[in-house]
Amino acid sequence: MSSQLLVDKIIELGDTLHRCGCAPYKIAKYVHHYARINSVNVVVQASPTAINYQFPDFDHKVVIKQLEPASIDLSLLANTIIGINENSSSPVPPSTRYRPWLMMISNMLIPPAFLVLVGSTMNAIAMAFILGFLVWVCQYLCRDEHKIVVEFLSALVTGLMVSFISSQGIDVPIWALSIAAIVLFVPGLSIANSLECLAFNDLISGTCLFAQSIFILVKLFIGIYIGLTLGDTLWGASISQTNLNEVASWMPFVALPALSLSLGINFNARFIDIFYALPVSILGMWGPLYLDLGSGWIVGTWVTTVVITLYGTWLAKTLKLTGAIYIVQGIIILVPGSRVLVGASESFLHQPILSTPDIGLSALLMFSAIVTGQITAYSVYSQKNRYLIN
Repeated sequence: MSSQLLVDKIIELGDTLHRCGCAPYKIAKYVHHYARINSVNVVVQASPTAINYQFPDFDHKVVIKQLEPASIDLSLLANTIIGINENSSSPVPPSTRYRPWLMMISNMLIPPAFLVLVGSTMNAIAMAFILGFLVWVCQYLCRDEHKIVVEFLSALVTGLMVSFISSQGIDVPIWALSIAAIVLFVPGLSIANSLECLAFNDLISGTCLFAQSIFILVKLFIGIYIGLTLGDTLWGASISQTNLNEVASWMPFVALPALSLSLGINFNARFIDIFYALPVSILGMWGPLYLDLGSGWIVGTWVTTVVITLYGTWLAKTLKLTGAIYIVQGIIILVPGSRVLVGASESFLHQPILSTPDIGLSALLMFSAIVTGQITAYSVYSQKNRYLIN
């Protein structure tokens, strides 16, 4: 491969890793790994919105790429890393998305599955299917340059629809149903990644990712609030039912695989990776309850994170991929940035939203337990082998 083609390939790999949601400091490690096995010296500085490449061996050539904020594309991430491990000079294959009808079904399953897992009324679970469809429509309409407004529009439409449902005399817990409808957009993974970057002294990326996560949470909260307020004006004041747990004991065992599969489809993960990540989803849901060592859910969250990260990293090393592909589903269920949204809503309304005790409290302690759990698990592996496959 000629020098210019090799430089172009290195830049393509870095840009692709950024586009599919790889953490900035891991982008630098993968690019360095590929450059090193091709005997190229490169200096990479990656952030959530830009990547700088410097090639000292080529007259100190500098390439600065200003990039859009990343999305999550686990299939593209896996294919890119496979190409790096194989030292392939071929272009990165384009990302293949799931069919629209399958995306629609997965979006319709996420809200009711979430309500089943946290506990809710049967009326709310039934209405959640409709809201999931409306959120999918918002995603379908807000593509490309309109993508920035998808969270706010989805939350606004959700608030209006929930207000309308309540005005028709259907007893539903308004805020619980609204949050369940937009839980897909809650940036649990971004918050976890930001804390991980901060823990590994990538201060710029960690701060930017955390600010981006807060911005998304603000869009979701204000969108729901404006939608409910406008709905009250259009259809009259709605009365929120207390959120009771009417879920049968067998339903969570159906809802959790459905939620895991739906999240995997929305993140464009390969089916084999969704299957391998199912134990992580189970741990994320029930780990804090059964792995607390008798010391409460904070300890249970820490232990669960350690187990999830160890499993994901071990599986990634076995399959020569990155642990994020398998950890993401468990962390999203475990980190629920949704708990931050619930906590903000409860603080604003001064009343409980969900029937699960304390689900909206102690978000800072939860995130701290998660990031320390990840560090504890990563420390098991040597620094040389922590992120890359030799």
